[in-house]
Amino acid sequence: GGNMARSLIAGLIRQGVPAAHIHVAEPVAALRESLATDFGVQVHDNAADAAAQGRTWLLAVKPQVLREVCQSLQALAQASRPLVVSIAAGITSAQLERWLGGNLPVVRAMPNTPALLGAGVTGLYATPSVDAQQRSQAEQVLASA
Repeated sequence: GGNMARSLIAGLIRQGVPAAHIHVAEPVAALRESLATDFGVQVHDNAADAAAQGRTWLLAVKPQVLREVCQSLQALAQASRPLVVSIAAGITSAQLERWLGGNLPVVRAMPNTPALLGAGVTGLYATPSVDAQQRSQAEQVLASA
């Protein structure tokens, strides 16, 4: 639910994604309330509850906590096989796959700062296990910013 996540949420809603279809994990109660009020999205106090609702997971957390978040989602990731999109700088796709239990479709994305204003450019890298539909899905999500 941080700044880049808020930008992506706003962009997805502008694209026509119903707010009720967007589930956001935010551990800070005041920030959760703000997300729900500002966007009408579904908010959760932990990643597992939010991730259980979707087939595409956008990991928009600080790199230093991403390992812990992924490991908390490992069993769910292996059971549900989501498309995993990460915007965490410096974390490789191999690390993401390993932390999530392996053999998952992973897309790394690096949005630049103007994405916060909906005017950014984003570089994407998809692992070989990402199919054409999933590539399109990742592009659509990141194009919202």
